[in-house]
Amino acid sequence: MRFIEYFSKTAIIFFILIIVLYGMKEKKNVFSLFLQGVIEGEKIVIELFPTLLALIVSVGMLNASGVIDVISKWIAPILNIFNINNKLAPLILLRPISGSTTTAIATNLMKQYGVDSSIGLISSCIMGATETTIYVVSIYSSKVNIKNVKEVIIIGLIADFIGILASCMAYRLQLI
Repeated sequence: MRFIEYFSKTAIIFFILIIVLYGMKEKKNVFSLFLQGVIEGEKIVIELFPTLLALIVSVGMLNASGVIDVISKWIAPILNIFNINNKLAPLILLRPISGSTTTAIATNLMKQYGVDSSIGLISSCIMGATETTIYVVSIYSSKVNIKNVKEVIIIGLIADFIGILASCMAYRLQLI
């Protein structure tokens, strides 16, 4: 375990060193290129900030208002059809929207039920098998000014649904 910790700490330093040495070999002004990248990154952050703020506020409002709890109760019969534990409903509902919120939800589920419990294993598998579809599509489409993203969101949500079902099936088949 200590080796992995040591390696992860030193890997970044070696990676930066390799980039600087390669830039010097190519006779490039590495620091100037770094500053150009920072300036371009700053422009992207400023362009994406309104979209990020809207998503963060909307997810916060959904959580604070109790809408997620109400919707979780509404979809409980559907989850029962697929033999999915109702405790996973908030994770399933918010995963396409927010990665940080669902990370917090998954962490709380694992603290409450244990990481080796069925809920802990399925929630971690859901986190790996699904994507923050609405978040990703909204960020990318706002950056490249694409207005018609309906089909992309539908396909992404279908893929998320398949990832959720596959996570639950993997647990039932004792693959995780």
